Amino acid sequence: MIALIFASSGLAQVEKSVENGEKLIRLQQKNEKLTARISNLESMLFALRTDLKASQEKVATELLKGQEIQAQNERAMNLALDGFAEKFEKQNETVKGVQQELRKKYNNQLVMFALGFVALVVLFSIANRSSTQKALRQNTSNWNSFQEYLLKK
Repeated sequence: MIALIFASSGLAQVEKSVENGEKLIRLQQKNEKLTARISNLESMLFALRTDLKASQEKVATELLKGQEIQAQNERAMNLALDGFAEKFEKQNETVKGVQQELRKKYNNQLVMFALGFVALVVLFSIANRSSTQKALRQNTSNWNSFQEYLLKK
């Protein structure tokens, strides 16, 4: 009986050993699949890191180019603004010169108008005096004629 117990326990151990062997084979296959998958994922991770590094370098290069272009644009804008400021100042000076010239012309016109008005007043005074003297002479002549007429009668 002991032999039977040993035999049955030996059989059970053999079955367990076979079962464990099968489990071991399945685990080894699973381990190989997972190892292959890990290896695949590591290669993909390496490729992604390489792509990320290349992308970062490209972005950094583009940023530098963008900053250079922005600096050039700022310089161009500053030059344009400086040119505009110069033109604006020249235009202001020109406007001031035109305003002064217009003031001079306006003052000259006022002087000419005043001189013309004075000359006109003088002419009218002379004409008025002349016509008054002529009328006075004519009235004197008429009065003398009238007195002669009265005296003759």
